[in-house]
Amino acid sequence: MNSDDIYVYKMVADNGGAPCVWRGLLSLALCKPKIRKSAGKGALVFGFGGKGYGERLLYVARITSKPETGEYYQKREFARRPDCIYRNVGGKAQRKVDASYHYQSDERKRDVGLRFERADVLLSCDFRYFGKQGTADYKNEFKATKALIEGLTQGHRVNHSQKLREELGGLKQKLWRKHRRKKVGQPTDADTKRRCNADTPSRCIKRGMDAHGPGGRKP
Repeated sequence: MNSDDIYVYKMVADNGGAPCVWRGLLSLALCKPKIRKSAGKGALVFGFGGKGYGERLLYVARITSKPETGEYYQKREFARRPDCIYRNVGGKAQRKVDASYHYQSDERKRDVGLRFERADVLLSCDFRYFGKQGTADYKNEFKATKALIEGLTQGHRVNHSQKLREELGGLKQKLWRKHRRKKVGQPTDADTKRRCNADTPSRCIKRGMDAHGPGGRKP
């Protein structure tokens, strides 16, 4: 787990559940279990829309804390957050009756694990969430990022391109300078039935390794 890692993925639902922005804190508690497990404090996460969202940039977050696995569902400070949809009943995960998300099917195994063994949650106080105000303007300036997003296919694979790291870091800095507010727009979708938990393409871009370095592969 490297605090310098950058994670990029495509979103198929932007309805306030994943990520969830509430009272100045962004959380990723549902969807993308591999990213939630792998990413640590200091990692940078980019959520881009899929084709249905015109590949708009929906949010960027620097992870500022990561509770111990399962802790998010035990602490009172998180209990009222909209994405804290499970409770501990005899050591097992049970969906809350009034939960706003994942109420049409049983998503426990993928969201948190039946006994919270997969309940990894990423938290950020350092983010910019755009939602419906997000755009694909990044494609005009950040060509390597444009190529990555347009060619992103299934699987959570490592990409060691230094060019990508530099571009994504520059994109983050540009957005932070332009937008003072952390929450720029509202979620794109009002429909909370939309499932965010579908398998969607993602990449992890690491520091200090090229495509042929240790464990590397061509992008």
